Amino acid sequence: MTAYSIMKAGKYEDDMIPKLAIHAFRHAFDKACSVATVVYAKEQQLVQREVNGQETVIHDLSQAYVSVDHLPKVLKRKRKQEAAV
Repeated sequence: MTAYSIMKAGKYEDDMIPKLAIHAFRHAFDKACSVATVVYAKEQQLVQREVNGQETVIHDLSQAYVSVDHLPKVLKRKRKQEAAV
């Protein structure tokens, strides 16, 4: 038997989810930086951050970024209309 609960959230709670996620990620990132060496992307650069706070640029990622204007547009399918009988 699987137990689960249905949680109902209001508009305020729904609006807070992205902010709470950002806060949780920032907290986890700071904790990881204080314990070990971390590699992440910052301002189109691949950066390695040591435990002592020293940052070293490993690689330039500017060529990996693509302008959104060049991407193909998503096409929507047309709805099939059923004939009334």
